[in-house]
Amino acid sequence: MDKLIVDTSDTYYLENIYKNIDELCDRYNIILNKEVIGKSVEGRDIVGLRLHNKKDEILSFARDDKPAVLLVGGIHAREDFSVMLCMKMLEYYCYYYNGNNNFDGFNVKSIIDKIDMYFVPVVNPDGLNIVHKGIEASKNYEKLKCMKIWGDDYSYWKANANGVDLNKNFDDGNWEIRICVPGTDVPCSDRFKGFEPNSEPETAALINLCNENKFSLMVTYHCSGNCTFWADSGTHDMFNDLDERIMDELAEKYIYGKTKISTDPKIYGCGFENWFRVKMKRPAFCIELSPYQEGGKQHPDSMFDELVWRHAKTTGLFFAQKAIEVNDEIYADVEKYAAMTK
Repeated sequence: MDKLIVDTSDTYYLENIYKNIDELCDRYNIILNKEVIGKSVEGRDIVGLRLHNKKDEILSFARDDKPAVLLVGGIHAREDFSVMLCMKMLEYYCYYYNGNNNFDGFNVKSIIDKIDMYFVPVVNPDGLNIVHKGIEASKNYEKLKCMKIWGDDYSYWKANANGVDLNKNFDDGNWEIRICVPGTDVPCSDRFKGFEPNSEPETAALINLCNENKFSLMVTYHCSGNCTFWADSGTHDMFNDLDERIMDELAEKYIYGKTKISTDPKIYGCGFENWFRVKMKRPAFCIELSPYQEGGKQHPDSMFDELVWRHAKTTGLFFAQKAIEVNDEIYADVEKYAAMTK
């Protein structure tokens, strides 16, 4: 294998992530395109990367005649593993596509020839920078220094640079009833849903991306529990068990256990996956990549290969394959899946 660009042996700093994105786009320029899909609170680029086949010269990220899958990392600042996984999957999939080789049983070229794989590795770059370098490194320091940190120090930071938990900020119809844990009804490091729905630029970047493209399926990576949140009671019936079949296959192949259907919108509401199901009318999965730790802080970055990569490295290909099947199945029987196509 060529010398790897992405180094996940320890802490993966933001400047290295941006540098590696450009290096990957240079090395794999025929199959990998970069687009800035938005700006963070502090003005940093939120980058989308589209992996596609060599014959596809159309630069729009998700073509009307081709299914697409969206893989998202770094919504929560302290969950470095999700960023590391997206970046490392991206590099490996590019490499194996170019070599026309299988990767752990997946024919990478065959899959990517049929689908656009879209990665947003770091939705919350400001938050990641706070986790790595402290609130002193934030342009919003004067505001942040007054906020409560739910944890021992800034390495527990989960929110963006406005103190908003992005995964509670999406307007899926439940924002008004979404519960705030006592003490999190104001900007802080963790769990504040914002003063209004869709208020954050990072939230808007993902919403705009989805509205501008036709993703057949979405996966958002998080870091606590080795499980998958795959359905909520507000949308599950719409999918006619399509979501559960994918979940059952995932649980059989990987270590990420099947959770119960989320039933209380006051608790589950306003996450990106919930918004996606409601607004895009397509299945969405939230994978918790590593074992639970008290306090919610993930394990040390140096444990990424052991805890995450060896288990999750082909999940992107698995979901790409499922997205192709979802697209084909829905449009082969529009009557059965009328709730998803009307």
